[in-house]
Amino acid sequence: MIPSALLTALRPLEGGPRLTLDLVVDDAPSMELWTQAVRDLRTVLDQAPFDGVRVHTIDSSAPGELRLDAAPEPTPGHHALLVFSDCAGPAWQDGRAVELLERRGRSCATAVLHPLPRPLRHRAAVPLAPFRWRAARPGTPTAWLECLLRPGSLEAAAGLRAESAVPLLPLDDEGAVEGWARLVGDPTSGWYDGEGIPSGVRTGDWGHAELPDPSTEPATLIRTLEDLAGPVPVRLAALLAVSPLVTVDLLRALCRNLLPGAERAVAEVFYSGLLVRAPERDRDAGGQRAHVLRDGAAGLLTERLTRSDAARARELAGTILPPAVWARAGAPVPSASSAWPPPRVRRDGPPLTVRGVAPPPRNQHFVGREELLRTIRAALVRPGGDGLCVLHGLAGVGKTTIAREYAHRYGDDYDFVWWCRAADDQSLALSLDRLGQALSVPGPRDGRGSVDAVLDRLRTGRVDRGWLLVLDNAGSPEKLCEYLPLDAGHILVTSRHISWTERTEHPLRVEPLDRDESRALLRDSADWLTDEQADAVAGRAGNLPPLLIQLGRSLAQRRLSVADHLEGFDRLCAELLLRGGPADYDVRLAAVWKQAVAELGETDPAAAELLRVLTCLGTGPVSFELLAAVTGPGPGPDAAGSDGVLHDKIGLDLALRRLADEALAVVDRDVVETHPALHTVMRATVMGPNERAAAERSALALLTAALPKDPIDPADPAARARIAEIAHRLDLSAALREPPETTGALVLAVIEHHAAAGDTEVAARQARAALAVWSRSLGPDDPALLAFRAHAERVPA
Repeated sequence: MIPSALLTALRPLEGGPRLTLDLVVDDAPSMELWTQAVRDLRTVLDQAPFDGVRVHTIDSSAPGELRLDAAPEPTPGHHALLVFSDCAGPAWQDGRAVELLERRGRSCATAVLHPLPRPLRHRAAVPLAPFRWRAARPGTPTAWLECLLRPGSLEAAAGLRAESAVPLLPLDDEGAVEGWARLVGDPTSGWYDGEGIPSGVRTGDWGHAELPDPSTEPATLIRTLEDLAGPVPVRLAALLAVSPLVTVDLLRALCRNLLPGAERAVAEVFYSGLLVRAPERDRDAGGQRAHVLRDGAAGLLTERLTRSDAARARELAGTILPPAVWARAGAPVPSASSAWPPPRVRRDGPPLTVRGVAPPPRNQHFVGREELLRTIRAALVRPGGDGLCVLHGLAGVGKTTIAREYAHRYGDDYDFVWWCRAADDQSLALSLDRLGQALSVPGPRDGRGSVDAVLDRLRTGRVDRGWLLVLDNAGSPEKLCEYLPLDAGHILVTSRHISWTERTEHPLRVEPLDRDESRALLRDSADWLTDEQADAVAGRAGNLPPLLIQLGRSLAQRRLSVADHLEGFDRLCAELLLRGGPADYDVRLAAVWKQAVAELGETDPAAAELLRVLTCLGTGPVSFELLAAVTGPGPGPDAAGSDGVLHDKIGLDLALRRLADEALAVVDRDVVETHPALHTVMRATVMGPNERAAAERSALALLTAALPKDPIDPADPAARARIAEIAHRLDLSAALREPPETTGALVLAVIEHHAAAGDTEVAARQARAALAVWSRSLGPDDPALLAFRAHAERVPA
């Protein structure tokens, strides 16, 4: 979570008692990853509504009792305590850290700020459980709070008990921090629900919540990392294998320069168990904490590296690690002396000279992308490479703009830059023919013979610094690759077609802008936006540059407020996407997507069907397990209907591949995700009423079929995850448009899930909606009607 969001989350404290805050920072070795977060946290807390902030440190890796030096006994009702820790050190494992929380919780409003993202939360060495807290008055010490396990939770069902619990506040969860601040500053707001560390119990009593000791076998650790986090963190770990020593600075630099956009992989590798502390090497590492790969891991990871990957990683490590590290390893400090191309490139043919030709104008709205630009440069000049770099990603994500910026930023490093339109082989041949004219290549001015002559001149012509070809908006590579003069210069390809990634060792996926970049693009037109307003607009826009520019221009007119833009976002977004943008960013995303979907419908109807169903399942990653809930090994007898692709496992897999290849979806291992703006375009301009109704029915049928067949076992995490995803995907209004005998079981299962998870207000609201529509269709003694009434009456309207 960004510091400004944390400050906003703490605002409920302003109306409460004036509190002195003790910030306790865990200084265990595993916390080295969060050094900058600690600095940011201290800056934010100095601005927060506290009477004063006192900072203490503990080391949860050290033996002995944990104490806060020079900290007087707090006065109940006037002090708060925040412990910033990953909860992974030995003191958390053996209970000493929890004892500290218990002691301070008798006189302080106490909580733990936890930096690990949710996928790594299992690395905490303490049992965590869902709790509810309520206070009688502001500033109540944690031990005095009314505390109970959340009804419907696994732990409550197992009969576990805890005298109290200390709230655990994920640093990336603004809602959790705000809820705790309300509990402390404004307890009249009711119960606060969140995760907590049980206290007043022996850890063994919660043995079901403890993870078994992790394996130390390198092969198992690598396999586990890949299963839990995917291939990117494993690739980052493999890049570490070229270095005799690992530091946090090196880990971050390798990710930043060679795997841009994958920042979360740093934490995933750091906590994977593959790295082992080597304190005896700290002096060699220039005062940093030194780590090494676990014995046997380097060999297994190196097998996953290409020669160029290893060369780039080793060269970068040479700039990060002190010379003493390499001297102890008996190796020279790696350098960039072997980088390609050499300062001057000489060949035997005629000189290549292109005068007065420049790439398209620089985009005046360009923001950010610094790491990606450096990575493109590194990919093109990598030792032993073929000079090819591919940028792929969603339409409108900024591939062409990035290529233009690269061409202008590094244009002086080339003899010439030539921009090619490459939607198909004819367009590319025409662009190369024009290059031949600019190079005065003799021969016919049309036909394949002309193109071959140009390619031959590019391979043999004399240059001083090399050349750059940009193949913009490239179509499928099958017919285009024969036009690529590889190993002769630099070729930068932009394409929506993921099949280009198979043509190079280092494809670069262009992601939407990060939040800081999105803010900057919005403020380019509307500089009065606050961080919170800009974040809300950027989040709804999915951080797509063309849409952000259009929204910024709309906001700048001040006819509609930020709230108006958010309330009518789908309608406004669809209209803006149909328009062109500024002259240097004229991307009509709606038209691009409409054409892509229309072509998909003609060439692959199953993939088009699947895209419509995904649109009706809402945004965010959809699990393949959910999509495959009603599939078999082949088409079933009823597969000819509108949801036929969902009944055919092979067909489903092929349809997903096609959506990925057309950049209409991101398919990553076992999940698929489509962009929120594409959803808007599909609903507003692509799908007709009949198509949308059919897709909604298919989505509802899929969710119904995916319901667990038996009552959900509270101890079965897979079943709980399945029903949670179904609840998240359910469009209640669409379900209520169907008769209760079709979707009644689905709606009731979702309502019961919310009630079991403690969200009784949501369950009651949905039950009342079902009664309003279906009460006349259900008999007075119908079990479903009685169940809806029971949930509706649990919380007063």
